[in-house]
Amino acid sequence: MKPLDTLLDDMALQVRRADFSALARLTPQLETALAGLGGTVDAAVMGRLQRKAEENALLLDAARRGLRAARRRLEETRRVGAGLQTYDGHGRRSEIIPDGPTAGRF
Repeated sequence: MKPLDTLLDDMALQVRRADFSALARLTPQLETALAGLGGTVDAAVMGRLQRKAEENALLLDAARRGLRAARRRLEETRRVGAGLQTYDGHGRRSEIIPDGPTAGRF
């Protein structure tokens, strides 16, 4: 069993690599390591572990935001073929939907 310190480093690496299946495999090991901590950790070690956990939380949040942005962009790209979006003078979106098929790119 790897120590919690090493598991947190592994977690950060896998988030940076976007290897979410590896993250899923780390979860049971992290849970076991956390359960084994008990009250025997000194303050310096606990502070280091907490900083690593907080950094990992920031990395995970950034990954979540990146995935959400990518999904939004893919949806926008798919909608392009369905019509044209324009904006009026007040910034309101308006869609122009063609009656028939449109010409594609060559």
